[in-house]
Amino acid sequence: MDVRVWGLVDDRLIDLRVEPLAGEAGMRILGLSDKRARTTADRVRAAMVNSGLMQEAPGLTIRLEPSVPAGTTSDLDLAIALAALARVGQLGAGLRWILAIGRLGLDGTVHSRGLSERTSLPDVVGSLCHTPVVGFEHMFERENR
Repeated sequence: MDVRVWGLVDDRLIDLRVEPLAGEAGMRILGLSDKRARTTADRVRAAMVNSGLMQEAPGLTIRLEPSVPAGTTSDLDLAIALAALARVGQLGAGLRWILAIGRLGLDGTVHSRGLSERTSLPDVVGSLCHTPVVGFEHMFERENR
């Protein structure tokens, strides 16, 4: 069973659909403007690689539905990373869905409101792999600015 992943931009729920990118390395994001798609993919790729979760970013297309023409798209970083990691099998079996909202630093640091201490992308992945929860499985919110 595939894990469904959602993010939130400007109070709109965004569904992230992940497909393999035929014969290509890297990550492509559809549903953002070209410039935002490139910078977001680069930031998420750097976070996954620099945090030690992967040697290189998987060849994936991540489709945002509905598309996000404007807004604070860095809030989708965590959701995009988790969607990619779920697709390549790095998240725990049994997860059905995830709602994630948060920015990623290039080193894999998660910037999210409500976290009492520094949290990294591997910490979040570890939490999702080892915590059985009913209902909202996990929710990470963006920090107030």
